Amino acid sequence: MNLASVDLNLLVAFDAIMAERSVGEAAKRLGISQPGMSKRLANLRLLMRDELFLRTKEGLKPTEKALDLAEPVRSALAGLETALGGHRAFQPETSHRTFRISATDHIAVTLLPPLMQRLRKIAPRVTLVIRFENRLTVAEALEKGDLDIALTILPDAPAAIQRLDLFKENYICLASENHPEIRDDLTLGQFMKYPHILVTMAGDTRGFMDRLLADYGLKRQVAISLPYNLVVPELIAQTDMLATMPTRVARLIAWKCVRSFPVPIDVAGYRETMLWHGRNDSDPAHRWLRKLIEAVSRDVDIAVNADI
Repeated sequence: MNLASVDLNLLVAFDAIMAERSVGEAAKRLGISQPGMSKRLANLRLLMRDELFLRTKEGLKPTEKALDLAEPVRSALAGLETALGGHRAFQPETSHRTFRISATDHIAVTLLPPLMQRLRKIAPRVTLVIRFENRLTVAEALEKGDLDIALTILPDAPAAIQRLDLFKENYICLASENHPEIRDDLTLGQFMKYPHILVTMAGDTRGFMDRLLADYGLKRQVAISLPYNLVVPELIAQTDMLATMPTRVARLIAWKCVRSFPVPIDVAGYRETMLWHGRNDSDPAHRWLRKLIEAVSRDVDIAVNADI
């Protein structure tokens, strides 16, 4: 391809559409009309000999060609921005940017209220689209650009996925107030004797606690595995089942007829992490949101530790 024939504005348009997944939102981001952005996309398709973005009910979905172009184009534009006087300033107060974030309901109930409180004040037109992507597919979603950020734990993430530790979490064990045996204390024998509820988005019957118990040569019975936290209180209250959950969840949900106990085995806490693809490192808007999430998580961390 002859670079002299390439209009730089087309690459800027490509970068904006890749970020927004919407011709209209990309147009707002660049301050041009929607027909003008549509024309640039048409020219891009001719130039690249590829559709680049396909219409779906979730918005525009990049083709393999677009995904291959995304990182080189972003890096090239970032280099030009630096050479010509620095990165484009991101203006949150007027931005219409849409960010796609993966989070469990646990993370959502912990971070989203304080995050949205700040966004409504400093970036009222920014939109967050929250969905859940399980640990088996989250790296691929970040690599393909389907997600901007994932709030989860993924110790074996590919090298291109960047990470930042967020707030610390601990575990607590829950049992019914009317449990047939458990009263003031929960022993390891009782913990192993009664069936357990496992909350997981992975659709399996083996979680973190099961891997920890295996290190001690122990195996618990998981009676039910489900992806919902809100149903757990009723399941516990009406049965002899136990549940081991993050302390933060237990404090945020109304637990009627449920008692909490320390986990009767040495279990370390963990840190939730924020993940993103390295190609977004130099995106001013992306960097701004990451800094905001980091700041909110620090406040959450302080609050959690103060309660322990």
